[in-house]
Amino acid sequence: MISYFDSMLRYFEFSGRSTRRQYWLFFLFATIACGVALYADYTVDGTNFAEGEYGPFTLFAGLFHFIPGITVTVRRLHDTGHSGWWYFIPLVPVIGSIAMLVWMMWPPEQGENDFGPDPRGARAQAAWARTPRTTIPRQVRMGSSAARDRVRRNDAGDIQRFI
Repeated sequence: MISYFDSMLRYFEFSGRSTRRQYWLFFLFATIACGVALYADYTVDGTNFAEGEYGPFTLFAGLFHFIPGITVTVRRLHDTGHSGWWYFIPLVPVIGSIAMLVWMMWPPEQGENDFGPDPRGARAQAAWARTPRTTIPRQVRMGSSAARDRVRRNDAGDIQRFI
């Protein structure tokens, strides 16, 4: 879910890089959300999809995920070392779609490239020792000690609170 929310928080951000995990998990959750919206339109509104009708839930889910889908794809292309303009390669029939699918599964360029630093960080550091990368400010994250009152003890051992 962190990958999905990170993609949604970077709604209009075309610069930088996105990992394979972030790309594929975003599209997994977006597909699930659109599927739930289709089901909701069918059960609540009785929408007939065979005639090309789409209900309000489906339209909202589709439009809500449209821009982040483009931006996460461009950032994934950056991670493989390709320009974001390659986003339009699927306009070439058959071969373009195959090329895009291969690039989305392609391993990333190690280290920093022309589009920014490696989003995976240092490989030598243990995964459990790393702090998770996020675009959510520290003061906003739930459970963050930065948002809590500062507690200190004086010489007598009494607790003093500082805001």
